[in-house]
Amino acid sequence: MSSLQERLSAIRKATGLSQAAFGAEFGISDRAYKNYELGIRELPLAIALGIADKYDVNIAWLLTGEGARTGPEMRDALKAAVIAVREHFIEEGQTPSPDYESDVVQYVFDEILREGGLNPTRMDAYFKTLRKD
Repeated sequence: MSSLQERLSAIRKATGLSQAAFGAEFGISDRAYKNYELGIRELPLAIALGIADKYDVNIAWLLTGEGARTGPEMRDALKAAVIAVREHFIEEGQTPSPDYESDVVQYVFDEILREGGLNPTRMDAYFKTLRKD
């Protein structure tokens, strides 16, 4: 989704609530909430933070569209990154320092979030750059 308004609408629709009911959960009028969803008014940060907290939505995703939508998606991405990196180092017979391994995990994690999943072709290309031939 490309806009804040679309992401806001998607969150509300996932709850099954009307615009009025969703707005009421955050102490805002039906008209004010509709204006946020339509992009007529800017969504206040305090309300964005409240939505992110109540519905376990990544605030960065809500505001910018970047990263995973929810906390569970972030956890799944981190787990996939750790497993992919560990499997790579085991396959290569390498025992990296914790510092180096964490740098590689961070890169793979960022790639998973950027790509929306583990892209095997990109990961293979990246891991080839790590090989000590």
